[in-house]
Amino acid sequence: MGKRVTGDFFRKRSTVHLAKDLLGCVLVHETPDGRIAGVICETEAYTERDEASHTFGGRRTKRNEVMFLGGGHLYVYFTYGMYHCLNIVSEKEGFGSAVLVRAAKPIEGLALARQNRQRLGTGKRTVCDRDIMNGPGKLCQAFAIEKRHNGVNLTDAESAVYVLGREDIPMSIQRTPRIGISKGTERLWRFVYTERS
Repeated sequence: MGKRVTGDFFRKRSTVHLAKDLLGCVLVHETPDGRIAGVICETEAYTERDEASHTFGGRRTKRNEVMFLGGGHLYVYFTYGMYHCLNIVSEKEGFGSAVLVRAAKPIEGLALARQNRQRLGTGKRTVCDRDIMNGPGKLCQAFAIEKRHNGVNLTDAESAVYVLGREDIPMSIQRTPRIGISKGTERLWRFVYTERS
């Protein structure tokens, strides 16, 4: 795995470029019960110039305030009355933008991730390991990411949640419209990668 990612990685590229560049990076959570790690394989970009974003038009609320803190913070929100979603804030402070991490491929702490899914999820057994983190709600459950992680700075050396840079692996990247939105559907701001052999 690569080195821990610094603040410049999140701040010095556009949100759309960050969404693409996060593919292949490793999301890590050092929990009290053990370490969970997964390769980020699906992302979506959102900015305040985008109708589908929580910050469209620069609108600030108590819920979305974290999106204006600057690149490298976690924006965690609750949706559908059931699930948390993990976003990584991007670009400069004062510009409301973030990348939604939609899915990851587990590479460490699989048993713990499975336990977390059963403990924090609906109680249903996961059919197969590849499905443990393959959706934004599932990802947060597997990583034990909850509302208390909202505002965490990934670049803080003491942070238990952080990102490791990707190694040079051959990959194919698909760019598509984002999922589950009714506005901004023309923007191809969802990125998915598959490894090439």
